[in-house]
Amino acid sequence: MKKITVFILLTGCLLWWPFAGSSQTYPYTTVTLSTSEQYQTITGFGASLAFYEGWLTAHPKKSEIYDVIFKELSLDILRVRNAYGYDNTMVGRVKEFNQAAKTSLGKPIDIMVTSWGPPAYLKSNNSQSNGGTLKYTVSGGKVNFQYAEFARWWNQSLDNYNANGIYPTYVSIQNEPDFLATYESCLLKPSETVSATDTIAGYNKALDAVYDTLQLRSKIPLLLGPECVGIGYNNVENYVNALNTSKLYGIAHHLYHGTNETDPFVSTDFAKVGGFKPQIPHFQTEYSRGDWFPLAGMLYKSFNDENAVAYLFWDLIWDNGGLVDLDFPWDSNRWSNPKGYTRNKHYFVFKQFSAWVHPGWKRIKVSTPSIMVKTLAFISADKDSATFIAINTSATNTYPVKVTIPGFNIDQSVTTRTSA
Repeated sequence: MKKITVFILLTGCLLWWPFAGSSQTYPYTTVTLSTSEQYQTITGFGASLAFYEGWLTAHPKKSEIYDVIFKELSLDILRVRNAYGYDNTMVGRVKEFNQAAKTSLGKPIDIMVTSWGPPAYLKSNNSQSNGGTLKYTVSGGKVNFQYAEFARWWNQSLDNYNANGIYPTYVSIQNEPDFLATYESCLLKPSETVSATDTIAGYNKALDAVYDTLQLRSKIPLLLGPECVGIGYNNVENYVNALNTSKLYGIAHHLYHGTNETDPFVSTDFAKVGGFKPQIPHFQTEYSRGDWFPLAGMLYKSFNDENAVAYLFWDLIWDNGGLVDLDFPWDSNRWSNPKGYTRNKHYFVFKQFSAWVHPGWKRIKVSTPSIMVKTLAFISADKDSATFIAINTSATNTYPVKVTIPGFNIDQSVTTRTSA
């Protein structure tokens, strides 16, 4: 029998060990990890460095923080903003992040570049902010949107990244095209909408233009999209159904609707969107609402119900939030922590997944000891390591378990536990 190392990760309010009070401890249950039944192959875990980039590059403790966010979390994907043409200092900060990640991890990190909105000269409202759509002209009663100009801007952006030693793995042409935001944004409908009340460019034609333009590059990034606000209202389906899906590497979305933010386990839209074009990899590329424990549920539902291959948290570092809460870098007298930063509770929940499940690992079948305990299991490509994740959704009861993997002897195990 082959030897295997098992990482056992436990998350919950009361989990596995008796506590004082009215809790009940159940008899031991054997949990079986079935390596013969395999599901999706994991691409990785990531987060965004967006809108507080300058806080991090200016922070006197940034070398230490880089190890906290990259090495300790074992981060695989870093999502950054495309600000080419209106913030030309951005590429320098992304260059620093890219190098810092490589130094901390000992290997390159995959970069995902997302546009929150193109420069004002490409916008119908002549503003980077407040929605608008791609600029257009009207000739002979026909509306002509500037898709080619938008694609040219993307191509020039990647030239700029490449000149700074950055070769993004993934590109998303527009963040949340279905959301009218007061900050950097650009509305794109699934397909062109021209009516008495709306004149809005089509996401499908914008994607075609960018894809076709990027095919001439020596290193071609993979396109993810449409990065809708959430998985409710059939938004993801409506956008993807209007696309030429051969040009889309992965279906990407956020989780700001279609989920229950206090109890994700009751949400049904994860399974619904997971059953939509399952042959295309699904990426969850932004989410950060809710308390620490529901985050475990969002991760569980994404991998178990949707069969997602990647999960990205929104704010990797932030002021008064994020996985890491960053104190004001320019005045240590204002720091709430002597280090100038604090790992939040969400950090440790996210780490339960990101630090122990790696690219190329496969999700495998695992039996569940109780309907109150949600479980996931993953195995490495060479089958010498496995990770078992258990989430106790009961606020009172303890469920002891024993883990077995048929066909393997467990050579060693490591257990980590996260609680309030």
